[in-house]
Amino acid sequence: MALYASERWGNFSYALPVADGRYRVTLRFCEGHYGKRNTGAGGLGSRIFDVYCNGVALMRGFDIIKEAGGEGRPIDRTFSAIRPNAQGKILLTFVPIAGMACVNGIEVVDDSK
Repeated sequence: MALYASERWGNFSYALPVADGRYRVTLRFCEGHYGKRNTGAGGLGSRIFDVYCNGVALMRGFDIIKEAGGEGRPIDRTFSAIRPNAQGKILLTFVPIAGMACVNGIEVVDDSK
């Protein structure tokens, strides 16, 4: 649970430099702000966002509380066969729809084996 104790939130992106190849990207989430047991007012529908990789939607309308079945419950989403762009980067963009986008962790591993 220590992995989910902090988060980045807002409207943000990452440019992760990688060698040419295929990668498995895991995004880790846990709602630690909204919900009855947390400090933020609201709950379901309070934080909805999209995630793009190299300009292509990975997730649209993602609501952590809805997908995890409640606040404070970790949920991971893994995407395989991700390739870097022409500049050798995996670009991850988090775009808020309601509230702010957030992520607790990002894992990138070689997926070519």
